[in-house]
Amino acid sequence: TVIIGMDEPYVQGILQRAFGKYSPLIKVQAADDNANDLSDLLMHWREYETIDWTSVHRSSTIFSNAYCFRKGLIRKAQMAFNIKMYTAKHPTSILCTHVPETWIFELDDVEYLDEALMECFEVEQGMQANTGVSDSRLRQQFILKPSLTARGAGIYVFDTRERLQELLENEFASDDEDDDGDDDGDDDSGGLAQGQAVSQIREWVIQRYINRPLLLPAHQNRKFHIRVYVLAFGDLSIYVYRHMLALFAPRPYAEATNLDDQTAHLTNTCLQTHSSTFVESSAVSLFWSLDLPKPKLDRIFDQICQILGETFAAVSSESTSFQTWANCMEQFGFDFLVDEECNAMLLEANAYPDFKQTGEELKFVVEGFMEASVAMAAKEFLLKDCVTEDIEKSADNACRDLVEVFTHKNKRQW
Repeated sequence: TVIIGMDEPYVQGILQRAFGKYSPLIKVQAADDNANDLSDLLMHWREYETIDWTSVHRSSTIFSNAYCFRKGLIRKAQMAFNIKMYTAKHPTSILCTHVPETWIFELDDVEYLDEALMECFEVEQGMQANTGVSDSRLRQQFILKPSLTARGAGIYVFDTRERLQELLENEFASDDEDDDGDDDGDDDSGGLAQGQAVSQIREWVIQRYINRPLLLPAHQNRKFHIRVYVLAFGDLSIYVYRHMLALFAPRPYAEATNLDDQTAHLTNTCLQTHSSTFVESSAVSLFWSLDLPKPKLDRIFDQICQILGETFAAVSSESTSFQTWANCMEQFGFDFLVDEECNAMLLEANAYPDFKQTGEELKFVVEGFMEASVAMAAKEFLLKDCVTEDIEKSADNACRDLVEVFTHKNKRQW
C-alpha cells in the first residue's frame, strides 16, 4: 500500500493516475481514507509534516517521498554556506562562476543594520559605488531574499542603503503585527508560506542581482527563469528531468526602471495568477521551444546538469544539514536565470515545488515527471523483488527523460 496525501488536488490526481499503472501490484490509499488495513504499508507519499518519520527510519522496507534532513539544500542561507565551503576546496568548480555572489545576512533589528552590513561589506561598498551612476545597467544591484520563504514572498531588489533600510523597516513592522513569537523556523519543511511573517527567523541572503538577463524578442523581452525538476533518489543519485520550463515576468524588462516594479523583475508565476490580465500560455513555455539556436539550448542544459551535479556534491558532503537515506527519495524544483551571455546561474532550490504553476496547457510536463518518479520508486523500491520484464520495460520507458547527473556511490558527476 502507498499512502498518497498531497494538499494540492492538481498533484494528488496526477500521482494517483501514475501509481494506477502498477495496479493491482501496488495499492493506493488516500491519506484521509482510514478504511484500509495498513499492515502492508510500503510508502508514504505525502506532505512533509504528515509523514510518519518513525516508521520510515525504523524500517528499511517502508519508503518516503522526502528526506528528513535537507535544510542544507532548501534553506537559501545554508545552501549558500555549503556551496561556499565546497568552492573553497574546489576552486575550479563550475559553482564558482555559475552561482551569483551571495552573502548571508542576519539582523535582529533595523537599528543594528550597520553591524550586519559589516559582515557583507562588499554590499555596502557596491551601494556606495552607485553614487553618481545613472545608467541602471552600470549600477551594482542586489536582491534580498528571506532564507525560508518560497513563491516569491519577501523578495526585493535594491541598489542604495536607503532603499535597503526602508525594505527592512517595512518587513520588521509587518513581522511585529503578524508574528506570534512561537516559531523559530528551525525545521526541514519547505519554508514559510506566502503571507506569513517572512522575517521570523531574521535570516536572509543577499545576492548580486543579475541585471543583464537573457531577453528574447519573441517573448517581448521579458525576463524569465528556468524551472528544473530534479529527482533525488536513495543514497544518493540525482536525476534531471529534461523537459524544463521557462517562466516569464508579465512586463518587459526594458521598462524596469523602477526596482519596485515586481512585474518586470520577478518571474514567479504564482505572483501573477490572481491578475485579471494573466495568460497562462504567455507566462509559461517549454525550455526546448525557446527562440534560441539548438546549440545554445544544449549548452544551457549541459551547464545546468553540471551545476546540479556539483550542488549535490556540495550539500551531501555536509551531513549535519543534508542526510540521505536509502529508503527515501524526493522531488525538488531548481530555479536558474540565464544571463545575456547564455550562462546558466543557479538561484535557489525548492522542496515540494509548486507544480500547479506549470498550468493546464503544459500539465504533461508534470505528469511525465511524476510518472518517471513513480516508475523509479516502483522498480527500485516497491516492486524490487518481483520486477517482471514487462514492468522493467515500462519503468525504463517512463524514466527515459531522466538524466543522471550525480551518484554518491562513486562520486560520478555530469
